[in-house]
Amino acid sequence: MKIFSDTIAAKGNIKILTTILALMSLYSCATYKPEYGKATGPVPVNDSVKTGKPAHRFYLIGDAGYANQPHTQAMLSIVSDKLDKEGKNATLLYLGDNIYPEGMPPDNGSQERKDGEASLASQMKLSKLFPGQTLMIPGNHDWYNGYEGLRQEEKFINKYTGKKSFLPAKGCAIDDIKISDNITLITIDSQWYIEDWDNYPDINDNCDIKTREQLFTEFEDLLNKNQGKTIIVAVHHPLMSNGSHGGQFSLKKQLYPLPYNIPMPILGSLVNLARKASGYSTQDIQSRVYTSFSNRIKTLIQDKDNVIVVSGHDHNLQYIRHDNINQIISGAGSKVEAARVTYPEDFSYGGTGYAILDINDDGTAKVFYYKVKDGKEEQLFEKKLLEKPEVVLKDYPDTFPATVSASVYTPEMTDKSGFHRFLFGKHYRKYYSMPIEARSVRLDTLYGGLVPKKTGGGHQTNSLRLEAKDGKEYAMRAIKKSATRFLQAVAFKQRYVGDELENTFAESFLLDFYTTSHPYTPFIAGRLADNVGVSHTNPELFYIPKQNALGKYNDDFGDELYMIEEQAGKEQKDLESFGKPDDIIGTDDMLKNLHKDRKYSVDEKAYINARLFDMLIGDWDRHSDQWKWGEYKKDGKVTYRPIPKDRDQAFSKYDGALLSILMNIPALRHMQTFKDDIRNVKWLNREPYPLDLALITTASEKDWLEEAAYIREHLTDANIDDAFANLPKEMQDETIEDLKSKLKARKGHLDEYALDYRDVLLKTVLIVGTDKKERFTITRLPEGETRVEISGIKEGESPFFSQTFNRKKTKEIWIYGLDDDDVFEVKGNPENPILLRLLGGQNHDTYRIENGKKVKVYDFKSKKNTFEADARTAMILTDDYETNSYDPEKPKYNVVAGYPAIGYNPDDGVKVGASVTYTVNSFNRRPFSRSHTVRGNYYFATDGFELKYTGKFMNAAARWNIGMDVAFTSPNFSINYFGMGNETTNPDDQLGMDYNRVKLQKFSAAPSFFKESRNGSLTQFGAIFETIEVDGTFNRYVNQPGVLKPYLFEHRQYAGVDGKYSFQNYDNASLPALGMFFYLAAGWKTSIDDTKRNFPHAEGAVGIIHKITPDENLVFATTVKGKANFSNGFEFYQAATLGGDNDLRGYRRERFTGKRSVYQSTDIRLTLGRVKTSFIPMKYGIFGGYDYGRIWVSDDTSNKWHQSVGGGAWLNGLDVITAKVFYFYGTDGGRVAFGLSFGI
Repeated sequence: MKIFSDTIAAKGNIKILTTILALMSLYSCATYKPEYGKATGPVPVNDSVKTGKPAHRFYLIGDAGYANQPHTQAMLSIVSDKLDKEGKNATLLYLGDNIYPEGMPPDNGSQERKDGEASLASQMKLSKLFPGQTLMIPGNHDWYNGYEGLRQEEKFINKYTGKKSFLPAKGCAIDDIKISDNITLITIDSQWYIEDWDNYPDINDNCDIKTREQLFTEFEDLLNKNQGKTIIVAVHHPLMSNGSHGGQFSLKKQLYPLPYNIPMPILGSLVNLARKASGYSTQDIQSRVYTSFSNRIKTLIQDKDNVIVVSGHDHNLQYIRHDNINQIISGAGSKVEAARVTYPEDFSYGGTGYAILDINDDGTAKVFYYKVKDGKEEQLFEKKLLEKPEVVLKDYPDTFPATVSASVYTPEMTDKSGFHRFLFGKHYRKYYSMPIEARSVRLDTLYGGLVPKKTGGGHQTNSLRLEAKDGKEYAMRAIKKSATRFLQAVAFKQRYVGDELENTFAESFLLDFYTTSHPYTPFIAGRLADNVGVSHTNPELFYIPKQNALGKYNDDFGDELYMIEEQAGKEQKDLESFGKPDDIIGTDDMLKNLHKDRKYSVDEKAYINARLFDMLIGDWDRHSDQWKWGEYKKDGKVTYRPIPKDRDQAFSKYDGALLSILMNIPALRHMQTFKDDIRNVKWLNREPYPLDLALITTASEKDWLEEAAYIREHLTDANIDDAFANLPKEMQDETIEDLKSKLKARKGHLDEYALDYRDVLLKTVLIVGTDKKERFTITRLPEGETRVEISGIKEGESPFFSQTFNRKKTKEIWIYGLDDDDVFEVKGNPENPILLRLLGGQNHDTYRIENGKKVKVYDFKSKKNTFEADARTAMILTDDYETNSYDPEKPKYNVVAGYPAIGYNPDDGVKVGASVTYTVNSFNRRPFSRSHTVRGNYYFATDGFELKYTGKFMNAAARWNIGMDVAFTSPNFSINYFGMGNETTNPDDQLGMDYNRVKLQKFSAAPSFFKESRNGSLTQFGAIFETIEVDGTFNRYVNQPGVLKPYLFEHRQYAGVDGKYSFQNYDNASLPALGMFFYLAAGWKTSIDDTKRNFPHAEGAVGIIHKITPDENLVFATTVKGKANFSNGFEFYQAATLGGDNDLRGYRRERFTGKRSVYQSTDIRLTLGRVKTSFIPMKYGIFGGYDYGRIWVSDDTSNKWHQSVGGGAWLNGLDVITAKVFYFYGTDGGRVAFGLSFGI
């Protein structure tokens, strides 16, 4: 019985698949009518807005940019009547897209400008009706007249209301406003994040937040700061949507997908499907940049029970509750668009309307949705939010034993096998399960009585903020660190993992890795620091039982060991060990002040003293967030001195055979074992390096040596013994004696550490001005020296900065002018000078360069500047934001990363390999400077191997990058060849698999220029040179008479050119449920040995992945690909082929070879379940697939389309690693394959 028909109409298959795709698009179409989730249903409404007395009421109106249209006016009129009855505890909040179609036009008296002002006035006149606040946030349309148009809109709004009503202010990213003691409003300009900043030279000029990453840091800080309050996050772009921007379309939109009102049945559905899957528009949730924004925000709020997100953007009314996130969408002010419900508690309505959000005194909330039609309103839906479960506090005893014997870990957690200890070391593991006698304490009596205020925001430690009666704050930190908090903050920024990692290998491994640091290090460091003048906290060790004083925090805190120390904030500014400053601020605020005015400075010697102390005790974890700064005011000047935080990583121990090797890769090289000498001073300081470059700018060699001498002289051996005596008595053993001995030995090397690290900092020097007018005078001196002076802008002013650098130690100097009108003067005629990079920054800068040898000037192309420079000066004028902006975090070390590869198929047998990437971070980046990737695979079935190199050299010129691809295969590397044609035979059963294998040694080199966009597209042009030699193996098909021409067994050389455009975007690289790829490539290749043998060629493909169910358990995927050679001047190894793991999966690799090919592969994937294994959390499932395709050759008479059908099983861990095994069957028989891939 034949399983397959010998012939099949490709058009029929394509038609079937097209119909399936169209039906998927039509499935559960969005509608303009009200829709309710299964758990909601049409809710009886009683309009309790009329009778309710909330603590605060928000009126939410979005996308009202055509405010003077009749239906919008009718809605505003209805809202006006309600506002007229409101008091000061009400806020009118406009959610963006306040002016259609293109934001605020220029102030040139045009009709468009008048219309824009009229639209804003129509909305803002409601502010006059009640004593509460009226606020407006920007949307994407408010940016369509550029950054200046946005600022013009803000200016108009603030002038109209007489208040700062447009938020975030100054065109910045984020703002927060206190609504009441218990309610905070956080406003985020999501379009600020989505915009291409290279289009706006002035962006962020007046803002503290200069990078997208800083936005998330600030948002996380605000969430932590406002614990216990109800937080409203107002952001134009919703985090979730069931409207068109979320990929849900009405039947009308399926028929008329384009704005030309031309019906396009079927094709219209395919257009919408492509829009949804690709995310090509940055205004759709699926787009790369939008997704990166929404995922980060969702991850940060998903575990919060006090947050409500309010948005516009989609022109409808929606309520979505999913993953513990409450999303309100009210974007139906002027336009309407269909929507649908997806999750059980959802609501949607595709008509004009608005929403009201009530916040109650107890922190609960209720949202009301109203439609407005024909001048009348109707309440459609109401929903209680943030409902608080009744908390029943347990009653705990008031008395406890004076001391408690406790350990950090249980004995089971530190009981490791000998093999484990051999690979991963002993660390300080035994001390984590060693019981110690610790004082137990009642918080309400400690330090006069402490009251818990909020949980800490740290990424490793579970901590609680405590407040004393005098207002001073303390931190209660668990000695046992949290593995899941660390992984969430570092490894899973785009996805909330919650408790998925608890009781898994990942958590167990990290908890064990934490034992590389001594559990009681902080109790040593403070005593040591006190002797050398380094500020410090004064931690005390306690056993904190669960108790009434912990209140609601008893669920997460208590019954373990904690340290309690002073919180480094202004409340503790009178603390002796903090140096009794006038104030205490964070690193970001300190840097902001340094750039604001020359009256601010850092006590460099005090900072060097602290940094040398870090090196002495081996504390490598000294990034910018690990510092606070004491502020000292005197005679109109402000000086900052460092207050180090967190001493967890001092005296670390990374032993074990495998771990010792891993600690030598660049990504981990800074994590060094504490020994009597530092293995590598440069790498120990990898984390603090950017901050060190920013702050240590004037210190001399003498300053470094003086601070080293001060530590050496004031930290005596007796001081060291005394400090270690502060450890629990149970810890006093040979390990402590060993640490003391090593610390005493390291003191003797301090001069060496100081000089070595000073040389590291001198290699690339950063000199940063202020936002005032300044003159930078750079003088090239004899013998390779360069003097840099900074003075006031007036001629003849004495310099307030003057440093001389020598090319023997300094290779580059980066000089940032920052804001205002600066002057850069380069003097002298050097022979071999230090490379200068001059970056003017904002405003009108002047460059006077006598000799431009090794001088590179960077400034905005679109801004006016004055250049008086010779021809040798390299002028890089670009509006590239990253190039022109100063980012203290930009200086970075280079890194290496890699991962393994493993797989199996009948042609290759078992395949093992690896990929390693070395990333270089120098000045020009996008987002790195250079990357070098080496991939290697070994194939057991043929004993062949291949090596591939890919080099990327970014930002070479005008956003174009340079690429280089090199490939090499061993003589045993094999491909398959069954002859040319669509119906060639497969003699495997008679002659074995080796018969059609072709040993082929190849070397190729392909340089290229390429440009990548933020949305996932790539444009590339390149050339290629390759050499190929076919082995005429005895008793193989290729060695049979007449199969190949004799010259093919000789060394052959080829050259060619090609071009490619591609697009790729998936919601999850490892296990996508929604996404699309597309590419089109063409080129020409010729034989160098015989130029008559040449051919043009082209190929293209498109693939779509689309979830069938909202929970992503059922997913559809299809790929169509074709390739064609347009002449007969190609060889068999340059032909179009089919067969293998990615097309006709039931056939051997290169089973069919010809001039042209086409295929389509389609899968349906089903998730069967999720399981929390002891390794990592896993999802598992099955899939079924169907492929068809064929080959064409010249004068082809075949009508056959080959098919294969099959399926398999898959396993995915944490959306990072995917294993897949499958079996497919074709007319040649069956084929089994296995693969392991990493979605990173």
